[in-house]
Amino acid sequence: MFTRQDSCSGCLPPRPDRPGLARVPVAAIAALVLWTGDARAEDAASVPLNYVVVGVGTTPVHRPSSGPVDGWQHDVSPSVGFGRFVSATVALELDIGPTFVRGDYAGASLVPGVVWAFSSSVYAAARVVVPVDPEVNLGLYPGVGVAHTFEYGIGIFAEGNVFSYVGRGSPDLGVAFSAGALYSF
Repeated sequence: MFTRQDSCSGCLPPRPDRPGLARVPVAAIAALVLWTGDARAEDAASVPLNYVVVGVGTTPVHRPSSGPVDGWQHDVSPSVGFGRFVSATVALELDIGPTFVRGDYAGASLVPGVVWAFSSSVYAAARVVVPVDPEVNLGLYPGVGVAHTFEYGIGIFAEGNVFSYVGRGSPDLGVAFSAGALYSF
């Protein structure tokens, strides 16, 4: 639920004009929302199939591919997402959000993933970060989180991830944390 873009200590690359990329996240979310397949067993029918999530994340530790380990990256990444359970414990999720470094826009990413709720309050996530602005890349983003659902399907979560951007041939390594709220329906 968190995205991160590389930065060079506050300098941002020029943002190319790509109006077509704005349609990609909208089409992806619409396709996931419209997908009506129900692979759940009959005995789990009372559990909500869908959820929406809002969150915010940051990068406390990062090691670029050719440099020393850095501390906090001064980044904030708000995100929104939609998830759908395809079995009693496995959900497909798609998140989207911008990243801001020191208050300036740094990029936007799509984050598709598979979430495995192996207990009532702990889950594992296999996510892939796909930065779409200012340039397309690919990042591996596995993580573990905790969630608690209150009455009426409202809940909170906290998640930690290890990540590496591998799409451009110079893998980095980092740690990210995110937290937020969700609504199941």
